[in-house]
Amino acid sequence: MEPMKFCQSCRMPLSDYIRGTERDGSKSADYCISCYENGEFTQDCTMEEMILQRAPLFADSNPDMSFEEAVALLRELMPQLKRWKRVRQ
Repeated sequence: MEPMKFCQSCRMPLSDYIRGTERDGSKSADYCISCYENGEFTQDCTMEEMILQRAPLFADSNPDMSFEEAVALLRELMPQLKRWKRVRQ
């Protein structure tokens, strides 16, 4: 079984139906539709802004995790993602 892939911008689990699109209309290998459409990022934001935006969703999907714990974990994970490796916050 292939390991789970995550959006390289927000860390949402990637599946075919949630993948963003490249300029030519093909599915993105790296980004979800919330973060990437037509070959461009949908939001001009910092990594910290993305963390604060995604932390509530992350905490909601992990019932034993508080918002603060989600923020702390995302601060560890996000710098490893392709989008944020290029731009250090």
